[in-house]
Amino acid sequence: MRMVGLAFARSAAWQANRPFFLTMATYVLAVAFAASYWQIPVNPRIYSKPFLLFGFGVALIYFSIIGVRVMLQRPEQLFPALLHRLSETDLRDRLVIGVPVAATLPVFFSLFSSLKAGISRIVPFYADSTIIVVDRMIHGGQDAWRILHPLLGAGPLTFTLNFCYNLWFVVMFVVLFCVTFSTGDKRLRSQYLVAFVLTWVLLGNVAATMFASVGPAFIMPFYSDDTFSPLMDYLQTINGVYPVWALNAQGMLLANAALDGPRLGGGISAFPSLHVAVVTLNAIYLWRFGSVVRWASIGFLIAIQLGAVHLAWHYAVDGYASMLGTPMIWILAGRLANTQPIVKAASKVG
Repeated sequence: MRMVGLAFARSAAWQANRPFFLTMATYVLAVAFAASYWQIPVNPRIYSKPFLLFGFGVALIYFSIIGVRVMLQRPEQLFPALLHRLSETDLRDRLVIGVPVAATLPVFFSLFSSLKAGISRIVPFYADSTIIVVDRMIHGGQDAWRILHPLLGAGPLTFTLNFCYNLWFVVMFVVLFCVTFSTGDKRLRSQYLVAFVLTWVLLGNVAATMFASVGPAFIMPFYSDDTFSPLMDYLQTINGVYPVWALNAQGMLLANAALDGPRLGGGISAFPSLHVAVVTLNAIYLWRFGSVVRWASIGFLIAIQLGAVHLAWHYAVDGYASMLGTPMIWILAGRLANTQPIVKAASKVG
């Protein structure tokens, strides 16, 4: 009976995650081809430890919240009450469909980072000058950061935008884990997971390679172009009073660019902005969850777009492209997610 339950759990996990796994399998084959053809070093374990630590942290917080709620009710028997509360949260179903995806994600991010770090092996960085011209055409002949600087060029605002920009990592993983282990609308869950992978692949790998660019922070070291030196000088000055963590991250990326092989958080590319793409995807997904969450996600999207430009990570057009491309990816993911039946079988495992 136990073997039947295990086999059924595997079947339920496969059915619930089939579009995601098929998308992942296609990406793995594409990475294998690219790595072989362009001699790009690939390390599938770059993100194994960070994901393990993050997953442990999320689980600890989740069980702590459940435990505190149960203890506040002062049950006669604590352990049975805990088990009852966990059963009410569909924990078994969440684990059945969520763990296989969670186990795959560190491999996905590792392959993505490996390919991103190998962009210059496929095509040299070349597109910055063209992107700058387009960006200025959109903004009346000026660089976007100069338009924003009278509004954002103050230490506290720069610090706040940098805080939001770093908070992006936490928000991204929290939303991703919540969706991964959700048991509500399974088609919506499948659409998000497929869209998440396609956003990173199509925008972060494919488009980033087609429009190979480094962004304002790296214009000087890569092209000996001082166009954005005034912005970098401002950030350096503010860093003496308020910490500008972006400068440390940019220095790390530049140092890693001189080394061979992929590294955690490595790889330089500007167009399009994955930061903006991911928060756009989250805003699309969270739009249906009420006004507070809806407008918080929109506000966070605006903050990330402003921070991407103000902190010299991106040209404004990098974010615009992501805001246009991500909804199209969402629609495509919806069609891919609907090509296979998403069964609600996990709840029958036993």
